[in-house]
Amino acid sequence: MDKKKIMKVVIIIAVIIIPVLYSFFYLKAFWDPYGNLHDMKIAIVNLDEGEEEENLGNELVDKLKEKDVMTLDILNNSDEAQEGLVNQEYYATITIPKNFTKDLNGAENIDRKVTTITYSPNQKDNYLASQIINKVVTTIETELRSEVSEKVVAKLTDKLEEVPDKMEEISDGAKQIQDGTSQLESGLQELSDGTSNLSTNYEKFDSGIESAYNGSTELSNGLNTLNNGAEKIYAGTTKLAEGTQNLSNLTQGVSTLSTGATKLNSGVNAYVDGVNQAISDISSSISTTTKQIQSLAGSLKAYVATHPEAMQDKNFANAMGQLQKMNNSSSNSQGLATLQSKGTELKKGASDLNTGIKTLASSTSSLNTLSSSVQTLNSGMLELKQGITSAKTGSETLQAGLNELNANSKIIKTGANQLNDGAKQALAGSQTLLSGVNTFNTEINNGIQDTKEQLKNLDGLAEYTANPIKIEETDYAQVDSYGVGFAPYFMSISLWVGALIMMIVFYYDPEDRFKLLGRNAKNKYLRSGIYFVIAVVQGIVLGFILKLGLGFSVTNMALYYASCVLTSIVFFSILQFLVIKLGDVGKFLGILFLVLQLAASGGTFPIETVPSFFQAIYKFMPMNYTIRLMKEALIKVDTGMVASNVGILIGISVVFIAITLIVDYIKTNYIDKKKDTNE
Repeated sequence: MDKKKIMKVVIIIAVIIIPVLYSFFYLKAFWDPYGNLHDMKIAIVNLDEGEEEENLGNELVDKLKEKDVMTLDILNNSDEAQEGLVNQEYYATITIPKNFTKDLNGAENIDRKVTTITYSPNQKDNYLASQIINKVVTTIETELRSEVSEKVVAKLTDKLEEVPDKMEEISDGAKQIQDGTSQLESGLQELSDGTSNLSTNYEKFDSGIESAYNGSTELSNGLNTLNNGAEKIYAGTTKLAEGTQNLSNLTQGVSTLSTGATKLNSGVNAYVDGVNQAISDISSSISTTTKQIQSLAGSLKAYVATHPEAMQDKNFANAMGQLQKMNNSSSNSQGLATLQSKGTELKKGASDLNTGIKTLASSTSSLNTLSSSVQTLNSGMLELKQGITSAKTGSETLQAGLNELNANSKIIKTGANQLNDGAKQALAGSQTLLSGVNTFNTEINNGIQDTKEQLKNLDGLAEYTANPIKIEETDYAQVDSYGVGFAPYFMSISLWVGALIMMIVFYYDPEDRFKLLGRNAKNKYLRSGIYFVIAVVQGIVLGFILKLGLGFSVTNMALYYASCVLTSIVFFSILQFLVIKLGDVGKFLGILFLVLQLAASGGTFPIETVPSFFQAIYKFMPMNYTIRLMKEALIKVDTGMVASNVGILIGISVVFIAITLIVDYIKTNYIDKKKDTNE
């Protein structure tokens, strides 16, 4: 075989493997970029000062080391990290602030602060590298947020679980308040009963005091009358003593005197007995009242001892003072005793007077005895007068004491009524308080039980908060690697470039080494057939070498090779028409068409993310359908999608082949007719 033939074979092989070279090396270089990040260097500046022997910054650095994704340089100086970033020694720097641990541990406090980790990528050096590192940093950020949430919720849960214990302490205090309130209510009930009895009985006591006062007034008036009478009798006895010399009238006077003395004795006896009876009644009433006052005073003193705040009530304090005065007063009873004693003396004097006068009357014959009796009578009258004067003085003292007692009794009566009303109000208030305290204690106990039941829901909440959402990825048509996802795109581009180069190399061969394939080929149909055979071989070789060299899995092997062959045939049919039938314009259109398909085929970013112009021509791009068909073979077979894409691609191929054949047929007939005409 000569050199020309060898060169032809080499050119044919080169044309066939051009798509392989384009796809293989590009895909090989970018097959799994995220799996080869270890040589990328980033600097970590940990300024965290920690807190209480805990340093979350160091823990974060350790976690990054454990991930072993990229090469980490741990630095202590931000300036050194920045210099390395500027000098492109590092793709990025991560700076952990000095208050990192302190801020995170204070997350459960009201004055919590958001801690900031500074991430500084060098986007000028390599933008995609910054995006890749950012993805790693975002993952770390998510993990840190989970840890912070778990820690905060754990601490808050611990504090909430202490609430029932605190509430139980409140419940114990409420129980003590309940017991004390119950005792207060019981004591106030007794006080209310006592004040009610005091108010009821004091009405009688006050009435007795008023009656005693009125009696003492009448007694005082009677004593005044008696005293006046005694004054007159004494004056009479004095005159009698002076006039004993007139004995002629003595018998008549003595008789008259005896009659008056008898009446006087009866009147004095009746008066003294009435006074004694009144004194007895008053003494009994005073004794009973005094005992009641002493009992009341004792009860109120005991109440004041346990409730000193009661003395702040002016009416209550005034009543207590009056009761104390009444309890300590003894002048009234002394006046009554004096009055009773003087009444006895008065009665005795009147009796003696009566006896003396009777004796005088019976002894008028004995003038000497009479004179002596008159003197005795005069002395008795003097004593009687003095006794009446003393009785009058005692009566006045009794009247004054009863007057004061009557006035103070009214005040005490008012105070007792106020005390009774206050005791009733206090009792009603204590009953309301007791009811409220009972409700309070019951509600606290119910709240404790409810809180304990609700706190059971906090079990495991910290762990749940750390990962509250589980995203379970169930992929439809899972892609194993970055390269598999982009393989249909680059394989389509490679076959388009391969078809374009095949036309340029074979059809426009300036040396015309490929007679059957060049512009001057006599049999154009045979030339097209050979082109299609080469296109089929390009597709098969591309699929085989990529499968062998990159080792990716294929869902449907037959569909995989069929899609490679069909893609090659479709692209060749289009480029054959453009290059052969449109010449240089066709070559330009072939390049332009390739550029448009790079942006409008949806091979890299979703078609929805590109400008509206490319979205508008998306459906008319053949590469759109070849990429879809290859994805069916590489990733997941969907019969409907396969049939749809195959139908469209076959339709495109048939249309361009038909147009090419029709143009060749018309052109051939035109040339033949022209030759015939020239001949």
